[in-house]
Amino acid sequence: MLSRLHRKAEALDQACLRAQGHPHDYAIRQELLNALEWDASFHPEHASPVIREVFREVHDHSTDLLIRIRSVDDPAVAPLPIAEIPSLRQRLAKLVHVLATRERKPS
Repeated sequence: MLSRLHRKAEALDQACLRAQGHPHDYAIRQELLNALEWDASFHPEHASPVIREVFREVHDHSTDLLIRIRSVDDPAVAPLPIAEIPSLRQRLAKLVHVLATRERKPS
């Protein structure tokens, strides 16, 4: 389950990078919107408290960004809120780090 969460975090980070580079591209906007959605199966209820806390930060921030992007009246002319993407990427990097650290620890 945590490996799926790791892949999802990396995919969201890549979508953020593309969106930063192409804030007016409708297809990239749609890709980012899809990546910002979190399925309930990604919630790490049985993971360590650190992973759960960092996941909650990422989840909350991505949900807020998703709502802001969807609230735009005309997405064809409104650019993405690029200023918010770096802080999401920082949280994603922290999540990837704690997941990678956890995976390297011996059982």
